[in-house]
Amino acid sequence: MSSQIVRTSEMSKSRWLVRALILAAVGIVLAVKLYFLIFIVDFVIGIYSFVTTAVLFTVLLLAYARFRDPYLAAQEKVLTSAKPLVSIIVPAKNEEGNIRECVQACIDSTYQNKEIIIVNDGSTDRTTEILDEMRRSSNITVIHMSKSAGKKKAVKAATDIARGEIFVLTDSDITIAPDAVEKTVEIFQSDKAVGAVTAHGRVRGAAQGNALEKIQDVWYDGQYRIIKGIEGSFSSLTCCSGAYTAFKKEAVLPFMDRWANDRFAGVDFKFCTDRLMTAFVLGSGPQPASSKQATASRSISILETGDDSLDRMKSTSDPDLEEGEDSPKGLWKVLYSPSVKVLIGPPTTFKSLIKQQIRWRKSFIRSIFATGGVYWRRPLPAAVIYYLQTGLKIIRPLIVLNALVLLPLQGDLLSAAFYLSGVLFTGMIYGIEFRLRNPGNSQWLYRPIMTLLSTFVFSWLLIYAAVTIRKSAWR
Repeated sequence: MSSQIVRTSEMSKSRWLVRALILAAVGIVLAVKLYFLIFIVDFVIGIYSFVTTAVLFTVLLLAYARFRDPYLAAQEKVLTSAKPLVSIIVPAKNEEGNIRECVQACIDSTYQNKEIIIVNDGSTDRTTEILDEMRRSSNITVIHMSKSAGKKKAVKAATDIARGEIFVLTDSDITIAPDAVEKTVEIFQSDKAVGAVTAHGRVRGAAQGNALEKIQDVWYDGQYRIIKGIEGSFSSLTCCSGAYTAFKKEAVLPFMDRWANDRFAGVDFKFCTDRLMTAFVLGSGPQPASSKQATASRSISILETGDDSLDRMKSTSDPDLEEGEDSPKGLWKVLYSPSVKVLIGPPTTFKSLIKQQIRWRKSFIRSIFATGGVYWRRPLPAAVIYYLQTGLKIIRPLIVLNALVLLPLQGDLLSAAFYLSGVLFTGMIYGIEFRLRNPGNSQWLYRPIMTLLSTFVFSWLLIYAAVTIRKSAWR
């Protein structure tokens, strides 16, 4: 046992050394970019590249220095022995290849006090048959919708009958770990101010999958551990993952109708399921029973108008809730836990990946008005990073056009090389970071490929998504 502790301690020291070297490398590159910005390259390209590297350095620093797994923090507290009822909700449409494994994983969850509600959103394949078969042999509830109404309305149909104090929402191509719900409940029990908990997702069977699945696996891992890690360190996730997120019932039920019937750009908006729900939770907080209805109304007003209602809402918050620098007074804590694990069934072809990315960018556009309208009320460092990243993402297509087309046509190849090297450097840093947390996993080499795809291919989909924002086709 003592030798194992020593080895663990040595590994921990080694990882922190590598992390320090990663930060040092990013810092050096940041200084070099500042020099190039002042003296050598095109100013616009230089300033954009400098700001992106500065954000990268800050994100890594905060993720390393501040983030602590809320599940591990919960283990240090004396938790109640009560086991609240948990409603596991799975919306599904045409998932005959995944639904059986997904539902069986929910059934096999080690958490006993649960109900499982599956909503079949007008499937036209064997999903209906599979669910009926499983219902006969298992204690699950299946709702068959006569025609497809979209994920939001499918979830709403489940919450209308759900009895749990906690809603676990998971997609139909997800396999949850046996102890995922158990660990989630302990996080909620450790702090009354927790409104939502998101799991850590990895691609199912990535080691045996194709190159595209490996690329997505290493990307998912970094997006969760680094991006959600830094947001989680301020209890302020901007997007609670649709793969698996648990919500306290009182945090989301007041907004369910508004969420399920969201309209944007003059149409019934089926996208932005995860980001919009997260925005509602971010803009509200735990309230005494007497003021819960008023809180729901005021939070909706904040999302729509950005007025100062939240300041009045804070004054009525529960005085027994834990507070501190991690979460502003009166707001729900929105957390991420790497100890809560799920496996994701990703797109396996480039065509399906493009369609997914278009949906996500439509959701991103909607979230600018939803999350953007409330996130400035969260802790300042998290808010600054969020708005910077949002702005950088919006102008990225123009930067790429300028760096790789316009400037080379004017004979400025150095600025193009400068920008391209910066993109590759970012991909390599995330790849090394993945390798650090996954010893022996050679998939880290795929991470720069995802950075190149995101920069030079997926960024242009933002324009297409904006042009087609009113089209609601899911696939």
